[in-house]
Amino acid sequence: MARITKEKWQENLAKYNAIILHIFLNEGWDHVTYDRLSKETGLRKSTLQGYYPSNQDFAIAMDGKVLPIIMDHLSFESKEVLIESWSASLESKEFRMIMKMFMMHASKHEDKGQGALGAKGLQNIIQHKLPKEDGLALLQHLFGLTMTGLLGLNK
Repeated sequence: MARITKEKWQENLAKYNAIILHIFLNEGWDHVTYDRLSKETGLRKSTLQGYYPSNQDFAIAMDGKVLPIIMDHLSFESKEVLIESWSASLESKEFRMIMKMFMMHASKHEDKGQGALGAKGLQNIIQHKLPKEDGLALLQHLFGLTMTGLLGLNK
């Protein structure tokens, strides 16, 4: 089997990451599998494992991509406007998929890792943009809205 250059490997990785992100944002994290990625790329699972040694490595496709999507949906003019924009964002498929991932990750892992870092980063952004508000309390309120929204109780 012919080896590829490092540049080609990086190019392929970027392409596969884009496919993973697309599947995730449109169908959810549980649809991001070796089987699905193999189907989308036409590659064998063993080839994909050269890029993603375990299915947990699919998460690298999210690096630097999730927070900008969240931020595109939100408005930080005031606490009330942020809450309204968050509630409205829960109607967006992309935003819902990201929030489902946050909730799923938080419920499955003892070591919160990236999920905790992402939530802490969001808390810091809220605190920076709305310095007179309690960032943690507001984030707790927003995640409460998320949970009840995902359960279909906000309607």
